[in-house]
Amino acid sequence: MNYGVSGVFDTATNNSLSTVGDYSHTFQSHYHSHPRPYSNGFHNSLRFNSQNRLDDNDDNQQQSQQQQQCQQRIDVDYEIDDINKPKLLMWGLTKSGKTSIIKLIFEKMSAGETLTLPETKMVQIHELNCGIYVKFQIRDVPGPKMSSLNDFEAFAPNSTTIVFVLDITEDYSDAINLLVSSVQWTHQHGHNVRFEVLIHKIDGVHEPDRLERYSTIQKQVSVMLHECSIEKPLINFYLTSIYDHSIHEAFSKIVQNQMKQLRALENMLNLVTESTQLDKIFVCDIYNKIFLASDTKPVDAQLSELCCDVVDVYTGISSIYGASNNSLLDSMSFSTIELSIGLILYLKDINPTTALICILKKESKINEALMEVNLNILKKNIQELFLMFANNSTRQQLNTSITSIE
Repeated sequence: MNYGVSGVFDTATNNSLSTVGDYSHTFQSHYHSHPRPYSNGFHNSLRFNSQNRLDDNDDNQQQSQQQQQCQQRIDVDYEIDDINKPKLLMWGLTKSGKTSIIKLIFEKMSAGETLTLPETKMVQIHELNCGIYVKFQIRDVPGPKMSSLNDFEAFAPNSTTIVFVLDITEDYSDAINLLVSSVQWTHQHGHNVRFEVLIHKIDGVHEPDRLERYSTIQKQVSVMLHECSIEKPLINFYLTSIYDHSIHEAFSKIVQNQMKQLRALENMLNLVTESTQLDKIFVCDIYNKIFLASDTKPVDAQLSELCCDVVDVYTGISSIYGASNNSLLDSMSFSTIELSIGLILYLKDINPTTALICILKKESKINEALMEVNLNILKKNIQELFLMFANNSTRQQLNTSITSIE
């Protein structure tokens, strides 16, 4: 899709300051920072304090030693395997596109290359990260040709989410029977898991027919579950294709549903959009194009697609002009893109794999210094939030280990 990129494309990066695995911009703990004059540390655009607006930038060099200590704490926490990390089970009939989705999103395989993938014959377990904070496991199970639950019964009890892939281009009656049988099995065995249904390969169906088939599938599943006395199941439906950004948008929502930090992140982003008068803000993994969070304003699907395009532009230019042995993002990374449709997009690093993407209207009167200081505060708060959850997870694992020994 052409959005009319024109005018301004400013990119700044200081690759000499970062190396692979060395996050030179870790947060400063609130216990050692100066108190902020407004709630949660964000400056309000209606009450801008010009004397203190650059304080976070001025003292970065003085705090380098403390930042290194904080990074060591992060590294120790994330080297410990979290027994409670989410486990996603890819499930569905054979040749529905399960493996292609994993390869496209997490292994950067092109959509065309996935067409030559062989049929999955063995269970494949993928340990994956979104950013450096969100860790989860995906189990890619060989799909049955009919509605058999043999492999499902073996892996479903240890799964937190079932990602069910349904090929919309084929006769989907068997797929619906398999889905309903899977939901019924988890219900009978007391497993309260969420089902995320990807109605997949919509590129093979004419656009007017997509919504009709989508509605038909939802209704059939709902009626069959009602007949099984299953009311209000935890199930979501998405229309997806590997040839556009719909699969990234759907998988972003699936990943967000695994995150305990999501509500806190959304509250932080809401505060920034309100205090800085931004139209929308996303937290995005730039490698996988997975959106970890956004503020709670309604999201236009076109905006999500636009942000994916921005990430592609940024990573493309960084891979050409950046140092080959360094990460795409460092503590000096930012990008500003002005579109002919009247929008400005601003990308700023959080860590070497995660960035903030801000969207604002061109005519908006935004105080750039205010936006920069609030984004810096947000960056520190996000890092501290994830570190707090990492520490809690580590303590829970240690308590579990002690209990098992006793």
